[in-house]
Amino acid sequence: MKRLILLIVWRVFASAVFAAGPTAFQVTTTRDSGQGSLREALDNVNRAGGPASVVFSIPKTDPGFDAAAGTWTITFLDTPPPLTASHVVIDGGSQVTWRGTESVKGPAVVLSGGGHKVEYALCLLNVSHCTIRGLVIGDFVYGIQIYGMGSHHNVVAGNHLGINASGSEAFGNYNGVELISGAHDNIIGGASPADGNLISGNEHIGLKISDAHRNVVIGNWIGLDLSASRAVPNYDGICIEGRASSNRIGGAASGERNVISGNVAYGVDLFGWGVKGNVVAGNYIGTDHTGLRAVPNTYGVLFDDRANGNTVGGSAEGEGNLISGNTAFGAYCYNNGTRANVIRGNLVGTDVTGRRALPNETGIHIDGGTVENVIDSNVVSGNLVAGITLFAVNTDRNRITRNRIGTTLDGLGPLGNGADGVRIAFGPRDNMIGGSEAEGNVIAHNGHQAIQIESAPGNRISGNTVTNRAAQY
Repeated sequence: MKRLILLIVWRVFASAVFAAGPTAFQVTTTRDSGQGSLREALDNVNRAGGPASVVFSIPKTDPGFDAAAGTWTITFLDTPPPLTASHVVIDGGSQVTWRGTESVKGPAVVLSGGGHKVEYALCLLNVSHCTIRGLVIGDFVYGIQIYGMGSHHNVVAGNHLGINASGSEAFGNYNGVELISGAHDNIIGGASPADGNLISGNEHIGLKISDAHRNVVIGNWIGLDLSASRAVPNYDGICIEGRASSNRIGGAASGERNVISGNVAYGVDLFGWGVKGNVVAGNYIGTDHTGLRAVPNTYGVLFDDRANGNTVGGSAEGEGNLISGNTAFGAYCYNNGTRANVIRGNLVGTDVTGRRALPNETGIHIDGGTVENVIDSNVVSGNLVAGITLFAVNTDRNRITRNRIGTTLDGLGPLGNGADGVRIAFGPRDNMIGGSEAEGNVIAHNGHQAIQIESAPGNRISGNTVTNRAAQY
């Protein structure tokens, strides 16, 4: 529903031209350079400093105007200057206010990299309190870069990144948005319908967060078209890598929800030894915006390559993710050194109601020597194969507690996984399935065993309620 609301509020949003300060630099041509160009406006802003705004008033007689689409396309011939002034707003919505057409249903100013010949469309280089809003950005190597430890409290909102103005077809960058090299406390998206970005169609990563901290990603649709019902895939939706800590993807409020679906590989990939303290909460991962229909990623969420201390979900109302409809694993912990991650309070394999199956292949898979992870208080039901699996030697000391595995959200109705509820195989040791009576899982209605253990000595099963088949060792 969010993007349907966006179509209604777009003109209201666009009519309020936001000038961050007394100086406004106008773009009046789609030419790459010269008087009235965006390149000239960026140069002028850098010389003048902020507060300032860049606004668009390009006439319909301009050669870059497409009357059928209602858009004006600026094709860069080489990389524009980075923005080095703080407190600057670049406002694509101003074009609709001053030169708009009735055919426009979204951003009207298109920035094109001419087939990945240009490094980036816009780069915020060690600046703060800047806003990039209401643009279509495609065909660059990097759509938007937010770069450096001096880059903080910037906002990227209401843009199409890697997808065309109508939100229907890929217009891919290599990466859509990058937060890199120390960028911190920036916001990608927003909680209101007009603030969410459509980040789809990019050839590698929709949103990359690398060596960047405390950034917030909310209210975006990543891997989908404008209706949020059809895939326009990135390869990966969101990748958090390097030394990236304390970033938040989503939130407990409904307006903070990202829908991260339709991507070729991973919805959210947390990758690397310095990836710690990040939170993925309140998102739909593998479904459409209603949470009732699958738009699959291959994998929903991945912890890999020593990522540690991250949380998917949470204990508070609204923090749980819907991780369903993916063609392989809903959530996946992998690789030696990946440890102490928490998957809590999510729906994994059901629709948003928790009463109907919207299956992943397997709900949660722990493999490859990852240790000390906690799988707690999830509903893991309706998946095609198993609910939760632990595989491989050195996949040790993980805890599976308080989950409902094979039941509906209320724990009363049958919603079995196709095979085992929990399966441990090929050598994991010292894992705990349950614990005290309060920590026990409800495991019921699954197609094979409630708990199946093969070639995996030394694991403990305690305190669970098992109502369909007994555990088999």
